[in-house]
Amino acid sequence: MLAAGALLGPAAALAHPHVWIDMRSSVNFNEGGVVDAIGVGWTFDEFYSQFATDGIDKNKNGKFDTAELQELANNYAKNLKDYRYFMFVQTDGKLIDTGAPTNAKAIFDKGRLTFAFRLPLTKPVDPAAIKLSYASFDPTYYIDIAPLPTNSVVFTGSAPKSCSFALRKIDTTKAGALNIAQSVKMTAPVNDVLNATSAAIVDITCGAAKAK
Repeated sequence: MLAAGALLGPAAALAHPHVWIDMRSSVNFNEGGVVDAIGVGWTFDEFYSQFATDGIDKNKNGKFDTAELQELANNYAKNLKDYRYFMFVQTDGKLIDTGAPTNAKAIFDKGRLTFAFRLPLTKPVDPAAIKLSYASFDPTYYIDIAPLPTNSVVFTGSAPKSCSFALRKIDTTKAGALNIAQSVKMTAPVNDVLNATSAAIVDITCGAAKAK
């Protein structure tokens, strides 16, 4: 389970959220100083965390063992494929495809479930030459995904010193928000999806001269 369908099974998608997620993301730079993956960590609200973990204690030992949580994480990673893993990555305003998630894991701590994974880019992106932006959201608006108020984005790997990030939101109320729910199961990239949502968008920028 996960998402209106991927997270929550057959529940109908409504116009207001029923699941709340605190998100932390990491932007990984390879040894060449370009972005090759984005790490994602979603921490669910307590109510959904209880729902999601109901019945996974298969050995009835009163706790969630590593294997039980890993099975849950693997199911999430598999079921989210048709939803683009709720991660929308754009270069120069065009939505790009990503690879399948790696390092999927689930952690249960203090009554809340966290699902984390690494999303590789099909081709590394140099933010010094190409505008790189991404956002995590549910186009059906059933799930609210919001960056943590502090340390919501970190750089990992060989990030050039000239690189930075900024969070922004598109005001879709004036012109009317586009209905992108129909594009949940996108088989091909769609241009400028991020301008159709009020979700928090992360812009990555680097100086023209990359630090050695």
